[in-house]
Amino acid sequence: MLTPRLLVVHRAVLEAGTLTAAATSLGYTVSAVSQQLAALEREAGQPLWEKVGRGVRPTPAGVLLGELAVPILAGIEEAETRLEDLRSGRSGRLRVVSFHTAGESLLPSAIATLQRSLPGIVVHPLVDETEGALRRLRAAEVDAVIVVEPYGKDESPADDLHRTHLLDDEYRILLPADHPLARRRTIEVADLADADWVVTSGHAQYVRAATVDVCRRAGFTPHIVAEGDEFSLTQGYVAVGLGVALAPLIALDAVRRNIVVRRLRPAPAPRHIWLITRPPLATQPPVRALTDALRRASAESHARHQHPGVPP
Repeated sequence: MLTPRLLVVHRAVLEAGTLTAAATSLGYTVSAVSQQLAALEREAGQPLWEKVGRGVRPTPAGVLLGELAVPILAGIEEAETRLEDLRSGRSGRLRVVSFHTAGESLLPSAIATLQRSLPGIVVHPLVDETEGALRRLRAAEVDAVIVVEPYGKDESPADDLHRTHLLDDEYRILLPADHPLARRRTIEVADLADADWVVTSGHAQYVRAATVDVCRRAGFTPHIVAEGDEFSLTQGYVAVGLGVALAPLIALDAVRRNIVVRRLRPAPAPRHIWLITRPPLATQPPVRALTDALRRASAESHARHQHPGVPP
């Protein structure tokens, strides 16, 4: 088999003109160069060099092989360069799955941060819920996933995946601005026993389950009058006075007019948001940079939602 190392020696002799000059350029001994040319001839199955006086010159096969070696060696050099760029994070792509709300709130900011530090990385964002996202991650269809999981920062399972806790996403109650309780900063759940409720019932049913749970803990079953599969639709129902609704903070970057956002007491358990990847990828520069960017975006989101515009 024609090996790159032997082709490099062959090209060096062709370019230098003599074994001695080629040995000097390569840092080899003349004997080592001669041995490698002999090995290349055995692999080629025909003479590549012939003696001329005290030197050598290429045979037609040697000239042809020298010409063919140029693009071969250039391709190998390009492959090594591109692999190093990929390893160091200077180039490549990241396929990232997130649930819809994180894809609207956390991921855009993180991608912008990543582009500033690693401009050669292209991020391909995808949308899926936890079960589908984890299946795609384990099948190596994607590189990282942002999901809601049922355990907090210090409760993650010891499995075959690498997890980074991003955020405990708290819930707030949305009320029409003219609701009788809208002037309160904190709403007692029991005071909403007679209210009409709107729920967001997307694929994973997180918010619907949280709504039913917090109401039942307060001693009543919510009277649900409308459902929306996105938080923007839920806000539309609340804004026209159809009912009140729970919403997680990361869904409240934009709040419609005629809606007020308040805390509930007792507070519903938050959603636990995690970034998950496969262990071999966790130490790669692009994934490390994405992790740092998402942690920063999560911290900024938490700080932003403590602003008086969204009452603490």
